[in-house]
Amino acid sequence: MPDGLIFLLVMIALIIVYTIAKVVQYVRLSQKQWEEVDKSKLREWDDDDDW
Repeated sequence: MPDGLIFLLVMIALIIVYTIAKVVQYVRLSQKQWEEVDKSKLREWDDDDDW
């Protein structure tokens, strides 16, 4: 295999791993923020509201 192809495959793999790591990080942050929300102030959403 040409050296350029190996470099390209390594870079693609690194980008995929980085993206997955960031998604996991943001999911954890979102979960933490949701647990800290004052749920007593939430109201039930009704999509059938007439404008």
